[in-house]
Amino acid sequence: MSRLPPGFFPARSVTAALLTLTLGAGSALAVDSAPRTPLEPGLATPGLPQAGPRTLPLNGGQSAAPSGLLPSGMLADVTPTTSLLATVSGLRDLIRAGTLKPDAAARDALGALGLKLRDAPTLGPQVSVQAQSDLLAALTPAQEQSLRAYLRAREVRVQGLLTRARIATPDGPVSPARQVLNLLTPGGAAVVSALVREPGLNPYRADGVNREVLRALLALLDR
Repeated sequence: MSRLPPGFFPARSVTAALLTLTLGAGSALAVDSAPRTPLEPGLATPGLPQAGPRTLPLNGGQSAAPSGLLPSGMLADVTPTTSLLATVSGLRDLIRAGTLKPDAAARDALGALGLKLRDAPTLGPQVSVQAQSDLLAALTPAQEQSLRAYLRAREVRVQGLLTRARIATPDGPVSPARQVLNLLTPGGAAVVSALVREPGLNPYRADGVNREVLRALLALLDR
């Protein structure tokens, strides 16, 4: 087993600590003074279709660089999609907890969007941005603020955790930006690594966490 530098902690132990911090995440959160995250405009036609459901690899695979040392441009290509994944997950949590209660029209709009995400052959940055914009547009201003506050609270928890621990893998210390992305993205490092290799990948068509999140959201909207 590879030895980590003194004072560093393995990424898996920090992820376990985060899960402990976020237990009960479906509970209502205060929404006063909720920061607003800007959305990028734009929509592009998806690229080449991907064939059927896929299983995301559990390691770095063919990444051009160690998982924690990726060029910032690679992360910029995947953050619109990881942001969409986190937003859909947060919406599922708040609806399931009863904190956010869309009306019939919003349920129809969100359900239609969920089906489009489930069936889309590819996503990619611009499509993900448009999908997230459409998702938020289906909510009332108060509901949007509540969702943004919930997502921001997750980010604050992660940032607080990372200020108390340095994380390393056998490849060396993990970059802060990559570790934040790994911890905030449903499916974690496996999904982020898959998106780095193939930015147009649609995680909702792959076997795993995000497919189940979307399935649960659609079931909640259909009640």
